[in-house]
Amino acid sequence: MSQEVYEQMATRTNGDIYIGVVGPVRVGKSTFTKRVMDIMVLPNMEDEKERQRAQDELPQSSPGPVIMTTEPKFVPANGAQISVGNQDMPFKIRFADCVGYIIDGVKGYEDENGPKLVHTPWHNDPIPFQDAAKIGTDKIIREHANIGVVMTTDGTVNGIPRESVRQAEQDIIDQLQEIGKPFVIVVNSKMPAHTTAKELCDELHERYNAPVISTSVDQMTLNEVKHILEEALYEFPIKKLEMEKPDWLDVLEENHELNKLIKQSIDNWKQSVNKIRDIERLTKELLDEDFIASAQVKSVDAGLGHAIISLQLKNDIFKNICDEWLEEPIQSKKDWLLFIKESQQARKSYQRFHEAIEQARKDGYGVTLPTLQEFEPSRPEIIKQNNFFGVRMEAKAPSYHILRIDMAAEFAPLIGSEFHSQQLLKDLTYAFLHDRDALWETQLFGTPLFEVMKESIAYKTDAVPKHAKARMRQTIEKMVNKGDSGMVTFIL
Repeated sequence: MSQEVYEQMATRTNGDIYIGVVGPVRVGKSTFTKRVMDIMVLPNMEDEKERQRAQDELPQSSPGPVIMTTEPKFVPANGAQISVGNQDMPFKIRFADCVGYIIDGVKGYEDENGPKLVHTPWHNDPIPFQDAAKIGTDKIIREHANIGVVMTTDGTVNGIPRESVRQAEQDIIDQLQEIGKPFVIVVNSKMPAHTTAKELCDELHERYNAPVISTSVDQMTLNEVKHILEEALYEFPIKKLEMEKPDWLDVLEENHELNKLIKQSIDNWKQSVNKIRDIERLTKELLDEDFIASAQVKSVDAGLGHAIISLQLKNDIFKNICDEWLEEPIQSKKDWLLFIKESQQARKSYQRFHEAIEQARKDGYGVTLPTLQEFEPSRPEIIKQNNFFGVRMEAKAPSYHILRIDMAAEFAPLIGSEFHSQQLLKDLTYAFLHDRDALWETQLFGTPLFEVMKESIAYKTDAVPKHAKARMRQTIEKMVNKGDSGMVTFIL
């Protein structure tokens, strides 16, 4: 396990990793706890006294069907401060070693009088040993541990048949899944590489949809322990999932069909993502969408439960969007350069006139100011006023005054019969009330209504005489340059 995984594990658990080792009795829970302490925890404890104390607190373990653990045990008692990884990442680790669920074929929980009675912190009176064992196990699962290690066996350990552990194994896993606690299943086997052990791992993985690892617990290596912790880390729930889409999609409106299609698709697939390990599967499922070319995991922070998936769309999607906005499709590089050149010129004009147009749209009158290149200065000259001298220089530059003229257009043809007139009125009224786009597309004598109205306005505009337009311009120039705000003008 890398330094990053250690850091993420510490982040996810606030620095306190409490591992609940649960399962049926006599399947190797105490052996697992002792082995992990020996090879990972104790060597990384910095305080010598704390290390010695923790070693004295290790649980007992022995072969055979006789129960050795009689009550839940927290090892070490106060949580061991350890430093691991290349950067000495510090966090506390603690194991909760429980008795486990009683199964058939084990010994040590009954005497000649029947089930042993034991005192517990949860009852005033003694209760049967098997009841106390179950309560202690359940409390570790629900209240103490933030990671669960479910120990079970393939039938090769301590003479415990596989059939004896099935029900207890299922009850514990069902409880973990019910409360949503991340866990891994460890199959303790004398022959972990044997076909029987591997087939059991596959069966358990398919049944419980959880990581299953087969190992000989009393001979576990450090790498195996790290692998078990890493598998548990990726069982933590995902809290935040982000999709990084191509930046050109930001140009499209949020309600554009493509954006809506992508959002709907992502929302549908995200419903199936619950754990960190589901992220990789999601990237494969997203490829089932016709418009997605690739989906890759950009980053996963298992500590925070945050993942980012990068999406790339198929090339023809981008081309189709461009074709939507172009009057004619662009095929060659020459056409692209011409388009870019024209767009640049249009952009400059738009930037200059945009503010004036918006001002005219809002207030009825907008003005663009001249650029530096448009100023034409006059020759500077000395001026004298009384006994004072100065310098005068004039400059001329064009400004564009945009007026909003609300023009009225009318459509009033004589159709013929009253029946056809009523039918047209009905169609136009319905479109007026429910669909304005359809209203303007209504065909009248083979021409859309919009074109008819536009022609009416164009006719009125052309009817204004040229000399009237020129005099209007001269009038505005005088008002601007001379400040004749009270001017009375007759345009003949």
